Amino acid sequence: KWETVSFRDLILKYADIESQAFYEDEAEIIDSLQKKILNASAKEEPYDVFICYKETDDITKARTEDSLIAQDIYTELIKEGYKVFFSRITLEDKLGKEYEPYIFSALNSAKVMLAVGTKYEYYNAVWVKNEWSRFLDMMKSDKEKVLIPCYADIDAYDMPQEFKNLQGQDMGKIGFMQDLLRGIGKILGENAPQQTIIRETVVSSATVVSSAAVVS
Repeated sequence: KWETVSFRDLILKYADIESQAFYEDEAEIIDSLQKKILNASAKEEPYDVFICYKETDDITKARTEDSLIAQDIYTELIKEGYKVFFSRITLEDKLGKEYEPYIFSALNSAKVMLAVGTKYEYYNAVWVKNEWSRFLDMMKSDKEKVLIPCYADIDAYDMPQEFKNLQGQDMGKIGFMQDLLRGIGKILGENAPQQTIIRETVVSSATVVSSAAVVS
């Protein structure tokens, strides 16, 4: 259950007189985004899995190999009956809308994140890192959340330092998909109904990011 807390009210309550005027405009923007997040969360079913990946190469502007692999994983997970956030497909009917409320809601509800990467620089692309960093931060207060690095063509030791204690999946290994599906099944419960609790959340400036996050 979400607890609606006005960031503007918090600013006015705790900031000094000089700071209040400076932060009030930003607070109003954050409060507006918070309302959009609450609205998106009320309409969207909670997700089981969030697939984090880089969609477009910065140099060629072409679709990345990561995107193709992520879509294959998405297809297999959908076949298994999971609710999956895959921005290329999940957000395609959200044209003309701000993406961030839907991304934040999905990050918050998903129990598993798959961080797909074939290049070190893709893992550290601004919006890709933004997503997995926020998920890792959420894991600190929600012990049921699990991040699984899914990598190929790079050494496991060359992945982001933040992944060093996480058990990853080598996508180049024979039987990778079967191993991944079995692992996700164990985490979520093979036949368990989807049960996701959205925790009380205050949206602060630290959680606000540009809607460009989808163009990773």
